[in-house]
Amino acid sequence: MIYASRDQLEEVWGADFVGGLLPEDVDTAEAVGGALTRASGEIDMYLSARYVLPLAAAPSALITPCANIAVYMLAIRHTALTTTIEDRYKQTIDLMKRIADGKAGLGEDEPRVSTDSDTSAGGAFFTASPRLFSRERLP
Repeated sequence: MIYASRDQLEEVWGADFVGGLLPEDVDTAEAVGGALTRASGEIDMYLSARYVLPLAAAPSALITPCANIAVYMLAIRHTALTTTIEDRYKQTIDLMKRIADGKAGLGEDEPRVSTDSDTSAGGAFFTASPRLFSRERLP
């Protein structure tokens, strides 16, 4: 699932700015589409730690993170990386890590959290092997 469209990317960063990242000989639609696909894949790596993928719908909270990652990918590919782009990428990755750790969520579009078969109602489940030694002495 792609979490942001080209229009949304341009809304976040500005159409002129995005267009300025790419050399003239590059197909802008293809480059931006590829960057958004790769950015969404990177987001999925973090989301998969907490959610069942694919999500039923793209949460609106992921539009800006997807745009930030896509612009970073476009900038490093075409040597147009700025401090602002890099800082926003790092902030986005920090957010993705917090989401994966359950310290942040996806807002009103929060999907169902994945559960393992060994947990019930989100709790922990422990098992242990039988005791091998004890203090009791056999007669």
